[in-house]
Formats: sequence, structure tokens, C-alpha cells
Amino acid sequence: MTRSIEKISFEQVWKSASVFYLNPSLEDEIDREVDNLLELAAQAQLSGVHPIREEDLRKKIVQNPAVLDVILRDLELSEEKFLRIISLLRRIGRIEGGFDAEWSLVRIKSRISQDPNFLSQIVSLLFNGCNDGELTAFIPRYYLESLNYAEIGASTQAARKVRYKRSLIGTYGAKKGHHVEAEIENVLRKVESQYGIPFEQGRSRFVETDIDFAVPSLDDPWVIIMSSFQETTSSGQTNKARDMLAIYDRIRHSNSRYNEKRIFVNFADGGGWLARRRDLYRLWENCHFFLNLSNLGDLEKIVLDFVPKKYHEKN
Repeated sequence: MTRSIEKISFEQVWKSASVFYLNPSLEDEIDREVDNLLELAAQAQLSGVHPIREEDLRKKIVQNPAVLDVILRDLELSEEKFLRIISLLRRIGRIEGGFDAEWSLVRIKSRISQDPNFLSQIVSLLFNGCNDGELTAFIPRYYLESLNYAEIGASTQAARKVRYKRSLIGTYGAKKGHHVEAEIENVLRKVESQYGIPFEQGRSRFVETDIDFAVPSLDDPWVIIMSSFQETTSSGQTNKARDMLAIYDRIRHSNSRYNEKRIFVNFADGGGWLARRRDLYRLWENCHFFLNLSNLGDLEKIVLDFVPKKYHEKN
């Protein structure tokens, strides 16, 4: 008889957890984004020791609005923060037309190519906004002081590469989470291919929340999987642990009421969870099975053990 799989101990969780997520293909993807930005900067002749004039910057952006992306990276100003600043300028009347909804970066680039006055306002903001006395009443120094392209615009390629890498930390973090989920999905796709057991993602009325993975379906989930990879800490981790308890409680209540064996699987990994030991313990405690990158292979056995045979199309 095949031995049933067992939930790993918290000591095993603690010892086997990863601190960082290593994925060469993801690293290469980020490097390609950096290289594309560097190439764009070189094409626009933004690199070098010569000073860049405000007039030159206007011409370069008109010729290629994508240069705006390079400038924001040079300033280490996130796209989101840039959009907030533009919204502010519209609200206080510095940009005509009033404020009804935030503009996207695509719309800003489009307006730049059509409105010379708007172009001049944007370039002046990026070039020397740090010395705009009126804005000190509206924008924190931390952000305002970064609007100084006049000072850093002639950086070398090497200096730019460091800044571009740093500016993509947020992008890297988001993509990293998707890649970890993809590893879970790959296991489920293998199970589906070999045994015919499907899975779905989305909102389930069964637990009244969005589910990362429901096997075999959202309407009739027998294995529910939630995932989180955290390299950094946040207050949201405590909320995450509380939310996972709520899911676990709903499943246990249903099992007790209908004499079923539906299970909840928590996947959590990364140094951010190691730094929040108490929250990590709560995640481990409030689930039927706990997975991380080191024991992700156990997921196949869990699915085969707990999804009813009627869903196994290939026997």
C-alpha cells in the first residue's frame, strides 16, 4: 500500500525555506530590459560628459516619446510617482484642463507629441523641477529633489546601468511572484496531462474569495492552494495569515458538516516569511498541508490522494 503523504513539521518548514528566489531566465529577462533602456539612451545621445540642455531634451522627446521612459529611469522616479505628480499639476492648475481622472503614461506621451506647451512643462519639470519654489508646498522633498535631470543627465552608460537595475526592482519583484506561481502551475499541468485532473483559478463561492488554484474546479474544489513568496517584509503578511485562517476554517466547517475531505494547501516561501516567524507559523498551522519550493513536488501526490477518483479521467 502506498504511504499517505503527511504535512511537514514547522521545523522542516523553517530549515527548508528559501531566502531568495533564483531563476536565471527571470534574471536574463531583467537584463534585457536594462539593455533596451541603455540602447535607447545611446540612440538618443543622452550619455556622455557634455551637459544636456533643456532645449535638447525637448527635441529628443519629440523625436521619440519613449525617451521619457529613459529619463524617468535616470531620475529613479517610478512611473506611478510621475503620474501622481502630473495629476497634482493638473489639480493646482499648472496644467490646463482640470482634473477628472489620472492620465496614463501612454496618454501623456501622446499629448507631448501634440501639444508643444505641455511638452515644455514636462521637460522643465524633469530638468529642473527641484528648484521650483511653488511645488515645495505640494510635493515632499524626497520626490521633488529627484527632478534634477540638469545635474545627472550626462551620466555614463555604467552609471545608467546601475540606476536602471535599481529602478526595475519593483518590476522584478512582481515578475518573481508570477514565476513562483508558474512553478506551482507546472506541477498541476503535469497532473492534468497524466491523470486528467483539471484545475481553475479565480473567485470561488465555496470559500468566498479568490483562489490561486482550485482542483478540480472553483465550484467543486477538493484541493485549494494559496501561494505567497516574500523576500521582504510587510504589514500585509499578518493580514495574509489571518485571511488564510478564514479559508481553512470554512473548509474544515464544510468537511465537518458534509463528512468530506477537502483540503487547504498553503504555499509560502522566501526570506520575508523567515523574518516574520510568528506569521509563518500561523500559515503553517492553519492548513492541511504546507509547501515551499523545496517540497513542491509533493503537490502531485496531494492532488492524487484527495481529489475524488471520478475526476481522474485517465486511470
